[in-house]
Amino acid sequence: MGVLRLNNGMATKPQYGEDRLVNKRTGKLASSSTWLLDLAACAVVGGDIKGIPALLPQSEAQKLLVHNELKKFNRHKSVKADSGQESSHADLRVLACKALPTIAVFYIENVVGNRLPSQVNKKGFRGWLLGQLAIPSSALNTFLKNHPEFSALAELKRADNWWLDRQQQRVNP
Repeated sequence: MGVLRLNNGMATKPQYGEDRLVNKRTGKLASSSTWLLDLAACAVVGGDIKGIPALLPQSEAQKLLVHNELKKFNRHKSVKADSGQESSHADLRVLACKALPTIAVFYIENVVGNRLPSQVNKKGFRGWLLGQLAIPSSALNTFLKNHPEFSALAELKRADNWWLDRQQQRVNP
């Protein structure tokens, strides 16, 4: 749709598709704001009552304009992770499954030491893992941060059951 502008050097009219209904008192996006009502409000403010704008719900928009106004409303920019740190939940699950053998070797070499194999179990390993990930300066977090492929797992906050599921996936893929 075209840009609407007033002649005679006056302020510009709201632009279709760019302006949103914003609460006058709080300055936040109106709870009843939808793309259709935003377009209708633009038509009401601009005085467009003929043609296609006449098909918009202008009476509803008129009611909303009592407590709201049209303003350019920018969405919050999403926070981008650093390069190599993008991790969805699914990516973290796959990465954890890949990292478990490496973390297990780290556990055996640095923690278990001279214990008998019968004294080492999966539950103890998960307990140690959760404890180490909760401490930012732990040896495991330092180890994970130094390995770029596993750095997304450093300081990862997940429950014991989440890690149990990852261990079971390793056994029964």
